[in-house]
Amino acid sequence: MPGERGRELTSYYARNIIAGMRYAAGHKQHTSEKILRAAGRLFRKQGYAATGVDAIMASANLTPGGFYSHFRSKEDLLAETLDAVFREAGQDRPKPLNELKGRAWLRAFVSFYLSSDHRDGPDRGCPMAALAVEVARIGGKPRAVFEQHLRKVIDTVAQQFDAESPERARAIAVMALCLGGLTMARAAGPGNLSEEILQVCRKAGLKEIERE
Repeated sequence: MPGERGRELTSYYARNIIAGMRYAAGHKQHTSEKILRAAGRLFRKQGYAATGVDAIMASANLTPGGFYSHFRSKEDLLAETLDAVFREAGQDRPKPLNELKGRAWLRAFVSFYLSSDHRDGPDRGCPMAALAVEVARIGGKPRAVFEQHLRKVIDTVAQQFDAESPERARAIAVMALCLGGLTMARAAGPGNLSEEILQVCRKAGLKEIERE
């Protein structure tokens, strides 16, 4: 029954064209951004491996079937999520950081990064501490995006030491203390040991900042 089959296909495509016309311009981009925001929260809170596509779509108030019209794979979603979260990271930092420069900025940054508030809010915190280990295992595009933004973070910190002659070695040392300290504190969980780790690493980071 080729004629009947043809009418079915025509009807199917017509329905989808009409459905597509219901959406305003920019609808797909808006939906993609909702998925990215949901993924950013869940990947940082639960980890990449422990977070399924269905959970991400549910968090974005969307049906799972629509995922692949926005992203080719979960790995591609991770890469785009990392890019988005890194770009928006400044919005989650204390506002005074935007008004400081040099050693004052560095002191405020380390104090914020190695704080109990940052430890207890991974879903809105730095993606490096939350996802570095998994990104290292996955490799590919997520690792490339991660490396690109890590370089920018190191450059930013280095310039705060000395804008004319950025001190990359000291910037790497400070970031290693921040990332390592926060990761250990989260692994230990809230409690005396976790607070001790934050305090010791924070003190070491601030000491490195003040060193001439």
